[in-house]
Amino acid sequence: MQNNKIDSPFYQFLETFPPAVRQDLQTIPQTGGMLAPEQCVAVMTTLKISAEDLMLRLLPMAKLYCATTISGFQVGAVAKARMSDTAGGMALFLGANIEFPTQALTQTIHAEQSAIINAWLQGATQIDGIAVTVAPCGCCRQFLYELEGSQGLKVILSNQIGGKTMQHNLSDLLPAAFGPHGLGSAPGLMASAAQPADLSLKLSSNDPFVLEAMAATKQSYAPYSQNFAGCAITTGDGKMYAGRYAENAAFNPSLSALHTAIIRMTMDQPGAETNINRAVLVERPTAISQRAVCELLLQTVAPNVHLEYFEAV
Repeated sequence: MQNNKIDSPFYQFLETFPPAVRQDLQTIPQTGGMLAPEQCVAVMTTLKISAEDLMLRLLPMAKLYCATTISGFQVGAVAKARMSDTAGGMALFLGANIEFPTQALTQTIHAEQSAIINAWLQGATQIDGIAVTVAPCGCCRQFLYELEGSQGLKVILSNQIGGKTMQHNLSDLLPAAFGPHGLGSAPGLMASAAQPADLSLKLSSNDPFVLEAMAATKQSYAPYSQNFAGCAITTGDGKMYAGRYAENAAFNPSLSALHTAIIRMTMDQPGAETNINRAVLVERPTAISQRAVCELLLQTVAPNVHLEYFEAV
């Protein structure tokens, strides 16, 4: 990735680490805000630190991805995730809060959501822990609770009371929680037992862009509404990013397919949302639809781009 918004501050941040690990850490902006399992092991071994310590040390870098033109309040998050393509391998995924001027505050993407979605879209199968620069808000605690295995999720808070780092189980931060079980749904987000939705386009298409959005639709998470949805966007340099609808039992913390596509794009190219030149949404409309909210969001980030819409059946 070459992006002036992060390149210079990133390399300044690298100077805080010993030269022996900088080459491994340089891979993070090149892989969409991810530190792959082999790089995680190399850095932890060289520095003789735990995964949790490394997560905390990467939080300042996560904040470099923030887009906070409304609040100016930057939040960074780093999620520790298991990967499907490695034998027990653990990767770290960065996330940051993203705000959208002229839109309602409910459109905001929180740092914890960003890190989790970044991991999900890059093949992670389970989140074991997350480090955050500030305590998660209620919305984020609810979003985290949707994850499969969330009862054992560790939440690490940086520089809390008295400058000390604190670690909690999510169950302690959200006691007597309402979640998937409350609506009779199982498994949760990122569950290994989840199967792709059996869907096809209502009107056939050979457009690779549309097919990418269709593939994302099949992998989306919509256990409550069955409104499976996927989105694909491209930027001026020809890069394509796909996002999937991520539903939540509490409804409000849900993220549209365009929101998750923007997360994937932002973690690869900070600030690139203004360079979107094409956007496609595929969904199976039910009692709800993603179309209106995606059109509103697209008007803010790319006002000259029309949202192409396709139904799945």
